[in-house]
Amino acid sequence: MKRPIALLALCSAFALPAFAQMTPAQTNQDPAAARMEARNARGAQLTTVTPEQAQANELRRCANLPPFYKTDCEARVRGQAGQESGSVIGGGIIRETVTTMPASELRSLESNPQEMNFAKPLPPQRQPARK
Repeated sequence: MKRPIALLALCSAFALPAFAQMTPAQTNQDPAAARMEARNARGAQLTTVTPEQAQANELRRCANLPPFYKTDCEARVRGQAGQESGSVIGGGIIRETVTTMPASELRSLESNPQEMNFAKPLPPQRQPARK
């Protein structure tokens, strides 16, 4: 008598993960994107992204920024950021840089933002850790 009950309990334990799976209605993914991803996965068309491709994608995101911001963006992408915090699992990595410039240059840039061409950035300054 104990053996059938133990077997039933074991089968039930293995069946529980099937109930925990998310249905398509429970996800926030676009249904059309989900169908396309599934179709590509079935056709073995999904490829892995190489580190070079990933960095090229990151640099491409900086391309549309004004030159003043583009320089800092590219420095952050290349890992030259002054401070880094967070994690991918926690929602994202925050990269912070501080750009120091003379006050006279800052005032002229504030009065004419189109001239924000910061071709020679100063190296990022290390900031003390925040508590």
